[in-house]
Amino acid sequence: MSEYYRDTAHLYEIYDYFLKRVLTDEKIGQKMMKAGIIIKFIYTDPDAEIVIDLKNPPKDAGLYGSYYLGPCDLKEDVWSKQSADHSHRFWHGIENPIAAVAKGKVTQGGKVTAMLKLLPVVKPAFRLFPVILEEMGYDNLIVKK
Repeated sequence: MSEYYRDTAHLYEIYDYFLKRVLTDEKIGQKMMKAGIIIKFIYTDPDAEIVIDLKNPPKDAGLYGSYYLGPCDLKEDVWSKQSADHSHRFWHGIENPIAAVAKGKVTQGGKVTAMLKLLPVVKPAFRLFPVILEEMGYDNLIVKK
């Protein structure tokens, strides 16, 4: 049972809002786009998939990349599998991704070093995630450090 998400639809609702904000952000989105990779996130509890395409031209105007909620036909360059709750805490800046892999909380494959290079780029999004939760009326999902 997830600590933060009622179901897959709830997770997609939050990540849709969050990713739109991240990928329209002049600083974060523009720097992410330079990575030129496709990343697949596989979540458990609830089960979900999110693909972020930073390789192909964005499908929507104003975005620096595209994202897909649910399975899609794009072949990822790198993938990461973790619990949805772990991801939720990561976007609050609480979970250390290197330690999580070492402890087996996260499994990854493909061009992992390319994804690791994105860590400093996405760090400003740690401040954004609690803000979007508040904007969406999900103050109860904000993790207090």
